[in-house]
Amino acid sequence: MRRTASLLALAAMAGCGGGAAQDGGPSDPFTEVRRAVERPAAARATPRWDRVRVISGEGPATRSVSIARGAIQWRARWRCEGGGSLRASSKRDDVVRGRCPGRGVGTAAATTGAQRIVVRADGPWRVEIEQQVDTPLREPPLASMGSTASRVLATGRFYGIERRGAGTATLHRLKGGRLALRFAGFATSPNTDLFVWVVRATRPRTSRVAFRARHRTIAPLRSTLGDQNYVLPRGVRERDVRSIVIWCEPVRIAYAAAAMRAP
Repeated sequence: MRRTASLLALAAMAGCGGGAAQDGGPSDPFTEVRRAVERPAAARATPRWDRVRVISGEGPATRSVSIARGAIQWRARWRCEGGGSLRASSKRDDVVRGRCPGRGVGTAAATTGAQRIVVRADGPWRVEIEQQVDTPLREPPLASMGSTASRVLATGRFYGIERRGAGTATLHRLKGGRLALRFAGFATSPNTDLFVWVVRATRPRTSRVAFRARHRTIAPLRSTLGDQNYVLPRGVRERDVRSIVIWCEPVRIAYAAAAMRAP
C-alpha cells in the first residue's frame, strides 16, 4: 500500500514542476531556492520543433530539403487539394502518404541530411518541413531592433527562483511604438510548459510574489537555451514591464526572473 501511494505521488509531480528540489529535498513552490546549491544543467535545450522549409506547388513535383545532422527527428505538415496523392520520402521510408484532397502530419525517425519530397497531386499542395532539435536557439535580433528609430528602454539579468536562470533580457521600443523583448545567452532548466510573463513587481524573489503580482502572459517560452525574440501584445506599456518571469503554469511556480532597469 505504501509503495502504491509513493508511485502515485511521483506521477503527480510530472510536468514542468516535476523532480526534486535543487537542494535534493522537498520543494516548496513559494520559497526561494538558494542559488548556492544550483548545479549547471547540460547544454541541451528542451526539444523543440524548428521550421526547415515550406514548399508548395500545383501538380507533380520533386523538391529537396536538408535536415540538420543533430536533429532528433523531422516531420512534414501537408495539405493538398484536387485529386491524386501526396508522398514525402526519407532515406528509409515514406514519411507522408496521403490522398488529395486532404491534410495531415507525418513524422520520420532520425534520418538526417538530404531528403527528397516527391509529390503526385493534380491540384495545389503545400508541405511544411520541421525538425526537432535540442540545441540552443540562435535567433538573430529583429531587423527593426537595429533601426535608428528603435530605442532600448530597459535591461536585466536573469536569476534563479525555483530553477536556474542566466542571460540577459532587453526591452526595445520599435519603430511605430510596439514593444519587444530580446533574450541573449538565456538559460533555464530544461522542461516543457514554460511561459514568458511580464510582471509589474520590481524584483520577484519567490514564486508567491510572481504569482500575486499583476502580470501578463506573452507567449510560450521558445527555448530553454539561447537567443530569442518576443514581440509584446499591443496594449502592453513600458510601465507594465518591471520584471520578466519564466513561469510554469501547470504547477504555478516561477523558474527564473529578470528585474528590468533603465540603461
